[in-house]
Amino acid sequence: MTRTPVLRRTALALAATAALALGAAVAPAAAAPASPATPGKAAGNATGTDGTEALNGYRSVGYIMADAPVTRDVNVVDLVTTGAIDDLTHLNYAFGNVTSDLVCDILDEPGEGDAQNDFVRAVPAADSVDGVADAPGQALAGNFNQLRKLKAAHPDIEVLVSLGGWTWSDHFSEAASTAEGRTRLVESCIDLYLRGDLPEIAGKGGAGVAAGIFDGIDIDWEWPVTGGETANARPEDKENFLLLMEEFRTELDALGAETGEQYLLTAFAPAGGWNAGQGGWLDPRLFATVDFLNVQGYDFHGGWVPTTTGHQGNLHPDGDQNWGLGLDGAMGMYVAAGARPDQLNAGLAAYGHGWFGVADGSAGWKPAAGYIGTKTYAELRTVGTAFFDPAIGASWRYDGDQWWSYDDPTSVTAKAEWLAAQGYGGAMWWDLSGDFRNELGSALGDTLRAATPGPGIDASCAAPWYASSVYTAGDVVSYGGIEYRAKWWTRNQTPGDQWGPWQAIGGCGTAPTPAPVACAPAWDASTVYLAGDRVSRAGVTYVAQWWTKGELPGSTTWGAWDVVGPCD
Repeated sequence: MTRTPVLRRTALALAATAALALGAAVAPAAAAPASPATPGKAAGNATGTDGTEALNGYRSVGYIMADAPVTRDVNVVDLVTTGAIDDLTHLNYAFGNVTSDLVCDILDEPGEGDAQNDFVRAVPAADSVDGVADAPGQALAGNFNQLRKLKAAHPDIEVLVSLGGWTWSDHFSEAASTAEGRTRLVESCIDLYLRGDLPEIAGKGGAGVAAGIFDGIDIDWEWPVTGGETANARPEDKENFLLLMEEFRTELDALGAETGEQYLLTAFAPAGGWNAGQGGWLDPRLFATVDFLNVQGYDFHGGWVPTTTGHQGNLHPDGDQNWGLGLDGAMGMYVAAGARPDQLNAGLAAYGHGWFGVADGSAGWKPAAGYIGTKTYAELRTVGTAFFDPAIGASWRYDGDQWWSYDDPTSVTAKAEWLAAQGYGGAMWWDLSGDFRNELGSALGDTLRAATPGPGIDASCAAPWYASSVYTAGDVVSYGGIEYRAKWWTRNQTPGDQWGPWQAIGGCGTAPTPAPVACAPAWDASTVYLAGDRVSRAGVTYVAQWWTKGELPGSTTWGAWDVVGPCD
């Protein structure tokens, strides 16, 4: 089975022809109350105990493909060697299959599982997280063993198994069509991935062998009612999808009561109002069951329009082009339906769509001779010349013939600033193997660390510590859920060193809450700023210490900009 970005995430090709115009027509649940704190890990998310503390209270969810070691020579260890692990809070392992037997199964008929990559394939020392090769007699090898090693080295990372995807969603509809089927499916998924009861093959697997690797389940049903790669869908999918999600929530909580753990339930949600509205994605019942949703923010335009270039992942609409699609509208659609902003992650793509025979590359929506396909960011980052339109938050590349719509560090930074200012929960990547040495991941992580505190930070905490801020004696910050007071002048010295400039004074809420800082005008790259001038970026106000032009506030530790504080 082939699982590539073009197969995995072309779902919006089916929805785009009706997308935002129909999305706007979906009646939002205006009278519905905001969903209550969800079960499971939701309480932990509110206090930053799930690893979001490392990203200033935001999530960064990255999909990692099971076959990436074979198809792209990208291994779990590469998350460590590139530094990507430091810019991630959650990993979604893609994919688990709902097989023709209507259960979660790794080994069934040919093409219905990937046991070799999951837990059978021997990983050599050079590709291993700890530098130790898989031994012939061990019961667990492959990616699962590498994920276990990754969690041992980085205990804050949470790993979920993603079920379905574009290619493996064809049996969801039938499996969810009866109460008995839903129960059977959910129990099989929990037994396989959370209890870790693997099938036995080639001396690998067995009961409980994979226990403790996965912290939850991500549902990628593409799509209830409207279908996806296959037409295996039915009108009653909407109700059955919601019942299935409620069954997952109930069973995950029951397992948690048994084990003392908290298990996440998340889902990949469509950007088009057509499939979102018909499929149950805008129902408050969904928001009450999931810890968070990853909202598709790409594939807005692609090969289904082969003779016109266009933006596949613009932040804001580009006029009335492409039915007005934009990431902001997709996220706002869920908020209007009753989701809390902190439940939503903005989907980002580490690949692009391309066209050839393009005579004018100055913008999107230009004539093209044809469609090329998709390529990863790693393949596209040096093609031709890079362009960025700040008005719509979109990047592209053009070499005189080929025109590529993609995300690069510039557009990722703009999207991260936007989601932080809007109070959203974070971002999601499809998929990590497309990045180049964590260039995209670090653009996201660095921006969120310099932003206003995310929803995963306790609101009673003092302002977070910022590496680029200048602190003097008496200044108070929070870091890791602890408040610290500066003993002397300091910059870029992390709180926690007992011999350093910071003295721990207690937990969040120990120090008096400072008066809010007013947001200054937004920073502009073309403006000359003098000492004392104030600007804002991503919900944080900065003051210039000396003459500066073009330096992005918060991007340089020893730069011209000093943090005044998060602003209103």
